Amino acid sequence: MDIKTEVPDFGSIAKDAINDSRRYAMVYCVNFFKDSFRNRGFTDRNFEAWENRVSPDYRSGGALLVSTSFLLESIKVLAGNKHQLVFGSYAPYAGIHNDGGVMKIKVTAKSRKYFWYMFKKTQNEKWKWMALTKKDMIEVKMPKRQFIGESAKMMDGLDEWFFAYIVRKFQNL
Repeated sequence: MDIKTEVPDFGSIAKDAINDSRRYAMVYCVNFFKDSFRNRGFTDRNFEAWENRVSPDYRSGGALLVSTSFLLESIKVLAGNKHQLVFGSYAPYAGIHNDGGVMKIKVTAKSRKYFWYMFKKTQNEKWKWMALTKKDMIEVKMPKRQFIGESAKMMDGLDEWFFAYIVRKFQNL
């Protein structure tokens, strides 16, 4: 008895899998990183909540790291090929927020004017003392509030999607 079966085009299936998984990963990972803003913390193996502000926000209902949404919307795929994708942000201050650190801010006439404006707006003494300081540099410590980086949970989500994708492809043969 002769049974003739058609051999699937495994090369085409592999090419489709690479292209589809790359497109899926681009959207999935950007959304995963943007979820850090909604969750107010980052998830690698476990969720790590961001440190709260030292002083209350002068904006009513203001969320951490979301004033104009510029940082949130700046998360993109910066580079990539069929083997690798690089995610990042084009916001100049993204690194200091993501990694934490110390910023040195030069005190100028313009910044003193801003400090006075903030003092009048908020009545917070901190702004008054910043405006009156004799220093020409102020150091500001930024806590680490990671929103982008390597994540085991994100990779597990990609693995689950890819496994389901392969199963679907071979069920449809």
